[in-house]
Amino acid sequence: MRQGSRNRQVRMPGKISLNLGGGAARGFAHVGAIRALVENDIHFDLLVGISMGSIVGGIYSVMPDVDFLEKRLKQLVAFEAFKNSVVGTWTTNQDPNSKGFVHRAQKLFAGTNILRRIFTAPGVLTPSDVQSVMYPFIADVTFNATAIPFATAAVNIRNGELRVFQGSDRLRDAVIASASMPLIFPPERIGKEWYVDGGVLDKLGIETAERLGATRFIVVDVSDEKLPDNIPRSGFDVMLKTEEIASEHRRIIQLQKANLVVRPIRGNYHWADYSAADEFIAMGYEATMEQIGEIRSIAANRRLFGFLSRS
Repeated sequence: MRQGSRNRQVRMPGKISLNLGGGAARGFAHVGAIRALVENDIHFDLLVGISMGSIVGGIYSVMPDVDFLEKRLKQLVAFEAFKNSVVGTWTTNQDPNSKGFVHRAQKLFAGTNILRRIFTAPGVLTPSDVQSVMYPFIADVTFNATAIPFATAAVNIRNGELRVFQGSDRLRDAVIASASMPLIFPPERIGKEWYVDGGVLDKLGIETAERLGATRFIVVDVSDEKLPDNIPRSGFDVMLKTEEIASEHRRIIQLQKANLVVRPIRGNYHWADYSAADEFIAMGYEATMEQIGEIRSIAANRRLFGFLSRS
């Protein structure tokens, strides 16, 4: 597939977008979904990724090869810096009999300064931690240099506005910003502003796609089937569960705009369960194949991940 022109017109009314939503480890399902779409020669005009979807989309938009994408993501989670990070060790250190977030954190971070960072620093990970994990895997190019049209978004932590990244913006900076999960990642600085996870406002990337002229949306939603059926045990857990509820309602409202939604995840999985990567990939493939006829009808007569003017 040819490299995109630096002068290409990004906004074109009537586009169809493929939206890869946020979901941390569950985002591996996006790999299976993309594989099913490519195998069936399904066509889209724009790829949008949010949070984990931005990592998947950021890698794939530069090198649109599904085998490469899967290999690259698995390399990322097997990378020593990732495995040693709080994200890579989160589920393996969980105590099912714990009394709440603070108790779990105390056990998980005993002998470290991470518990202190939860309450005194912008994130558990430091900027250096994030760079060590992400820089080797996300290309340092502009969105104009991607092989396929791609966009992502993040939330300005100062004023609460959603910023869409595309065109001459730097891909690596934007992907890290979009994936900067509050509490775990520190806000990402871009220019004079600081940004956090785009999923805070646009979990499925539909608003992002709308701003770029898309009117039809195929959404891969990798959130759990339902909210965890649990009673929070601490004030901090109540706060986290409350945000989960608010996020779920924002997601449901967004889904009303989608033309078709692929829901690969069966059951509930921990957001950091990267050991289930192959399982998630299989779920993504199977769920997409189940709806491939409907997807093909919506995306008919479109060049795969390309503008009509680039044929």
